[in-house]
Amino acid sequence: NNELPAELRLASGQLMGDDLSVLSAGELSPCINDPLLKLFQCAVCNKFSSDSLEALSGHVAAERSLPEEEWRAVMGDVYQCKLCNYNTQLKANFQLHCKTDKHMQKYQLVAHIKEGGKANQWRLKCIAIGNPVHLKCNACDYYSNSVEKLRLHATNQRHEAALKVYK
Repeated sequence: NNELPAELRLASGQLMGDDLSVLSAGELSPCINDPLLKLFQCAVCNKFSSDSLEALSGHVAAERSLPEEEWRAVMGDVYQCKLCNYNTQLKANFQLHCKTDKHMQKYQLVAHIKEGGKANQWRLKCIAIGNPVHLKCNACDYYSNSVEKLRLHATNQRHEAALKVYK
């Protein structure tokens, strides 16, 4: 199963936790040679980078929204969630579905991916609910699934040495 591209293994849950660090440059984030890129990068949208872990944490935690027509449809008397492939004839059941953790996570993830524009759209084809946080240290080409793990990474000596070269 490791014959799948890394981004599909990531989406299918085959790469877990800090295993993201085994990815080679460009597999999740193709534009790493941008001189305006800061030290830490969001590898979900590939648009946000910052030298501040606090700013990155704020970016990750931000509430996002999608236009209703991109995720919701009403066909006759059937309410449809396009994100979750959920259909019901009862409006109350649809409203309950929209409040589930699974739906809300997928909604936020899709909205976050779409922030990256057309170049990031391929990610929508291989979404899996799991941890929707994918972050990168540009100095080390290290990937993590949490701000806390990235913060811990930033304290190690390998990172300190790479940071000097990066700057």
